[in-house]
Amino acid sequence: MSVTSRNQAASSAAEVQRRARKIAEQASKLAEQAGPLTKSAAMTARHGADAATEWATPHVTRARSWMAVQANRGSVSVQETVGPKVSEMLATTARKLDPPTQKARRLPKVLAGTAMLAAGAAAAGAMAIKNRQPYLPPPLPPRPATTTGTSTDESSAVLNPSADVKAASSENAANGTSRSR
Repeated sequence: MSVTSRNQAASSAAEVQRRARKIAEQASKLAEQAGPLTKSAAMTARHGADAATEWATPHVTRARSWMAVQANRGSVSVQETVGPKVSEMLATTARKLDPPTQKARRLPKVLAGTAMLAAGAAAAGAMAIKNRQPYLPPPLPPRPATTTGTSTDESSAVLNPSADVKAASSENAANGTSRSR
């Protein structure tokens, strides 16, 4: 490389350094000037945000209360319209899934019940026949006593109607027979 080209390169490097220092000084002056501007812009933005918040707060509150009413109406509507449909659908599905029940056979049960009733009636009838008391006619009313010649046996029978029964039972006891069946 020649000496002139070295001088040109050195002078151009020095020129670049000088320009870089000048640009850096200008940048630092601009940064110092930008500091207060940035602070005022931040304050303005903050005041703007506060104003926007103050303006939006009642609108947001109104919108939220309106949405709460709409959501409540929607829930009632779903509960009254969709809920029963879903419930009916689930009940129908449950009925379809449930295995079919076998039809009860009533005839064997009715016949068994009738047979039991007849057997009970037959047993009651047999017990009634077995425990039945012999029929005794009601005693005759006493006859008025007559003064004509009657024997003492007739007058005792008339005065004591159960004497006939006693006499018959004593005769049967002597013969070994009984009137009861």
